[in-house]
Amino acid sequence: MIRPDPQAVLLAAGMLYVSMPITVWSLLHRRHARPNLELWCLSGGLFATGLVLLALRGQVADWVSVALANAVGFASMALKVGVLRLESGRRAGWRTLSAATLLVVSAQVPAMQWASDLRAGSTLTIYALYATGLTLAAFDLSTRRHSRSARLMAWLFLAFGAACALRTARLVGGWADGTPLSPQLDFLAVVVLVVVAMVTANIGFMGLALDRVGAVADDQRQTLESLRESQQAMELAARTREAVATERARTTRLLAHEVRQPLHNAAVALQSGIATLAHSRDPAEAAGAIEQAQAVIRRVSATLDNTVAATTLLAADGRISTADTDLQMLIDLCLGDLPPGARARIHVDYRADARSARLEASLMRLALRNLLTNATLYAPGDSPVELRVLDSDEPLALVLEVADLGPGIADGLRERIFDEGVRGPQPTMPGYGLGLHVVKRVARLHGGSIEWRANEPQGSVFRLTLPQGDPA
Repeated sequence: MIRPDPQAVLLAAGMLYVSMPITVWSLLHRRHARPNLELWCLSGGLFATGLVLLALRGQVADWVSVALANAVGFASMALKVGVLRLESGRRAGWRTLSAATLLVVSAQVPAMQWASDLRAGSTLTIYALYATGLTLAAFDLSTRRHSRSARLMAWLFLAFGAACALRTARLVGGWADGTPLSPQLDFLAVVVLVVVAMVTANIGFMGLALDRVGAVADDQRQTLESLRESQQAMELAARTREAVATERARTTRLLAHEVRQPLHNAAVALQSGIATLAHSRDPAEAAGAIEQAQAVIRRVSATLDNTVAATTLLAADGRISTADTDLQMLIDLCLGDLPPGARARIHVDYRADARSARLEASLMRLALRNLLTNATLYAPGDSPVELRVLDSDEPLALVLEVADLGPGIADGLRERIFDEGVRGPQPTMPGYGLGLHVVKRVARLHGGSIEWRANEPQGSVFRLTLPQGDPA
C-alpha cells in the first residue's frame, strides 16, 4: 500500500494554510473589527509557519523543526482561543493564555531529550488541551451569537482534539510508532484533520464576520424603517394637529358669525321688554315681552353650548371620564333646560330596569337636550314628544329614544343629517346645524351610536345607544 510522504503532506498543508490568513484579511479588513481580525490572521500565519517548520525535520536543527514549530503552533492556538472569546463578547484572558503558552513552550526544551514516544505524546496532549479550549470558546460563541458557523468550528475542533487524544493513547499503549514524521495512518489522519479543522475555522471566522455584517445591515434597515415609521407618525400627528387647529378656527368663526345676530336679537328683545315694563300697565303684555326675551336668550345659550361643546369635543381625543349617573336626575335636568311650553309636551316612558348608567353627565345632558329641542321645534306645536328610556341586552347598553310627529327627514338629508352644518328644509327654524353633530360626537365618545328612523305614522325617531359593558 502506497502511503504519502509525511514531510510532503506537512509542506503542502503549510503552503495551503499560508493562503488562508491572506484570504481572510483581503475579504474582511474593511468589514470586521480590526484588532480581532489582525490577531486571527496572525494566528493563521503562525500555524502555517509551524507546519512548514515541521516539514523541514531532518533538514534543519531539531530545536527549529520541533521545538520552535510546536511553540508557534501553541501560540497560534492560544491566539485563536482569545479571539473567539472576544467575538463572543467576553474578555480574552490574554494573561492566562500567555502564561499557559509560555509554560508549555518552556517545557519543550527538556522534552527534546525524552524518548520519541513520550515527546510526541506530550506534544499531542498539549494540542488536545488547546483544542478543548477552542471547542469551548466556539460553542460559547455559537450560543451567544446564535451562529451556525461557530457551531461547525466547535465540532471540528472537538474532532481534532479527539484525534490528538487517540494518537496519544496509541503511543502510550505501544500500538503506534512515535518516530517523528511517522508514515502511520493515524499520524497522517491527525495532520489532515488539523489542516481541515484550521481551514474550516478560517471559513467559519469569515462566516461569523459576514453574519455580523448582515446583522448590522439588518439593524440599519430596521433603524431606517423605525425612522421612517416615526417620521410618518410625526407627519400624521402634524396633519392631525393642523386639522384640529383648522377645525377649531372654523368653529370659532362659526361661533362669531352665528351668535352675533341672536345676541343682537336678545339685546333688542331685552330693550323692548324694558321699554314695555316702563310704559305698559298691562302685566300680561309685560310678561309676554319678558318671555320673548328669555326665549331669545335661551336660543343664544343653546347655540353657545353646542358651539363650545363642538370645540371641546375636538380636544377630547377620544377620551372622556365617565361616572355612575342617576338617569332620572339627568332627565329632570334636561327637561329643566327647556322652555315651559316645550317641557309640557314631553312624555317620559321609562322602561329600563337600570336606574343609573356610566356617562359623562354634562355631555349627555347636552346631547339629550339637543334631541328634545329639535323634536319640540320641528313637530307641530300641539303634538307630543316621547322620550323612551330602554335597556339593551345585545349589546349591553342604555338606549334613549326621542320620537316626534314632525315632518321627518327628507331622503336627500338622511345620510348627512348628523354632519356639522346640515339643517332641515325649514329655514325659519332657529339653529345652525350643530345640534345633531354634537349628539353624534357625544355618542362616539361614549363608544355608542346615534341612529334615525321614520316614526309611524309620521315623524322621526332618534335612537341613542350607549354601551355599558365596560366602564369608559
